[in-house]
Amino acid sequence: MEVALRGVRKSDLKGSIAVTGFRGFGMVGYMTSKHLALALKADKIGYILIESMPPFVTIEEDGVGYPFEVYYLRKPKTLIIVNRAVPERDSIEEYTRGLAEWMGELDLKFSILVGGLSRDFMPPGDPHGYRWLKNRFYEGPLLEAPQLEYGLGVMGPLALLYMYLDYFEVPAAMVLPYSLVEGVDYDAVLLGVKVIADKMLEAEVSLADLEALARTQRAEIERMLRILEQERREEREAKGIYM
Repeated sequence: MEVALRGVRKSDLKGSIAVTGFRGFGMVGYMTSKHLALALKADKIGYILIESMPPFVTIEEDGVGYPFEVYYLRKPKTLIIVNRAVPERDSIEEYTRGLAEWMGELDLKFSILVGGLSRDFMPPGDPHGYRWLKNRFYEGPLLEAPQLEYGLGVMGPLALLYMYLDYFEVPAAMVLPYSLVEGVDYDAVLLGVKVIADKMLEAEVSLADLEALARTQRAEIERMLRILEQERREEREAKGIYM
C-alpha cells in the first residue's frame, strides 16, 4: 500500500484525528466520511494505491474522485480517508493492515471508524440512535450512547481495520448509527456526521443538503409504510368478508 500525498508532508499530519469508514449497511461508513469531508470543506491532499486497485474514477461534488482518497482539515487537525470502493477480497487485509500501520506512524490523537448497525437491533424508543465502542488506547471524548451490547458485532474491512489499529497501538473508537441494511440511509449518515463533528471533533458544520436528503427519504419511507399498512388492512377486511 502506498499513500500519495500532494501539497503536504507526512509530518504535517502528525497529531491529527483520523476518520474513515467503508461501504456497508446503509452506506453509512463511506457516506459519513464523504459528507464530513465536504461539510468541513477539507482539502483533498492525496490518494491511496494498493496492488489490486478498483479500476474506476468518478465525478464527485469536488471533482474527480479516486477509489481511496485522503482529505485534510488544518483546524481542527482532521484527516479523513474516503473509501469510495471496497478493496477486492484478496486485497482487504493488505489495505486495512497498511492503513492501520500508516496511521500508527502519524502519532494520531485518535482515530474514528464509522459504519452502519442494522436497525433490527435498535431497542424500542432508543434516544440515541447509535452505539459505539473503543479500544484500550482510546482516551478521546466519551459518547452519550451505550457501547455496543453483548452478542452484537461488526464484520468486513471495518472490523479488520479496528483490529489492526489495536495491533499498532493506535487509539480508536467506532461509531455505529442504526441503519437500513439496503440502499443509502441518509438519516443514519446525518447522525454519524453530527456525532463525529459535534462530540468528537467539536467542529461546526453546515448540513443543510444532507438534512434535506434525510427528510426526503424519511417522507418516502413513511409513505411506503402507510401503503403497506393500507394493503394489510384491506387484506384483513377481505378475509373477514369471505369468512
